[in-house]
Amino acid sequence: MRRRSVFRLTLLSVALTSCVAALAAASAWKTAQAGNAAEVISVTRWHEKAEWFGGLSGIEVSANGMGFVAISDRGHLVAGRFWRKEGKISSIEMLRDERLKDADGAPIIERLEDSEGLAFGPDDTFYVSFEGPPRILEVSPKRVTEIKAPKKPNSFEHNGAFEALARTADGRLITIAESAPIKPGVDRVWQWSKGQGWRGLGNYPERDGFLPVGADISPEGVLYVLERGFNGIGFRSRIRRFDLTPKGLAGGEVLLTSALAQFDNLEGLSVWRDEGGALRATMISDDNFLWIQRTEIVEVRLPD
Repeated sequence: MRRRSVFRLTLLSVALTSCVAALAAASAWKTAQAGNAAEVISVTRWHEKAEWFGGLSGIEVSANGMGFVAISDRGHLVAGRFWRKEGKISSIEMLRDERLKDADGAPIIERLEDSEGLAFGPDDTFYVSFEGPPRILEVSPKRVTEIKAPKKPNSFEHNGAFEALARTADGRLITIAESAPIKPGVDRVWQWSKGQGWRGLGNYPERDGFLPVGADISPEGVLYVLERGFNGIGFRSRIRRFDLTPKGLAGGEVLLTSALAQFDNLEGLSVWRDEGGALRATMISDDNFLWIQRTEIVEVRLPD
């Protein structure tokens, strides 16, 4: 998400009230953990000297948990490797980076095109969803294809469209708008598949002030959604689990709710199984290119 004017004002309050936020986070920690089925494994800060680095809002992790690809909200792709010690991330190695190109072959325009969600496809293909203008790009080694939004762009809030993106094993794309559509009767959850196009899956069961910002589907076909709450002082994060049905999302069990300011602005989510068979969620934070924020990789163990 890239609402710079709002964030620059509100996030300054984070710096001015950092001590208060830290105390609030510490006092809420035990309460938050007591109600969580997920277990925090590691929190790793990541920084690169490159000028483009920052704003990372989507991530996909390889099946063995070692490799990853991430995307920034300014259309920059980065591939890397996690070095692990006793199952925890010990360091992060950047292997390559490149600018994402649009279907016309031109680089994505920074600050105008807001790339957010990321999903792996077959044969080195991947998909990128955009909050604005709302659409999805299918990126293969040979070409980039645009999947236009199912409704007119003005059906969604500015920078409030396709924030979360996931892909099923049979090739369906599931995308969720961060904000409720402006126009009545427009679905917030959408499914796209080759040969069939778009199909609305209804509303998203938003609650408690948390908004959907990332999604992934487990090897077993279960949808996990990363949600974010922001109250002007700090961020909170939540993971919910849904079943995909022909009529839309069912369930919505909360597996993780962070304490205030426990993590930074987590936006990207990847779900995978480790070598011991445990289900893990790897998340990445968008620092909004602000010095008072940080890029974090957070991993948690999820219950089956």
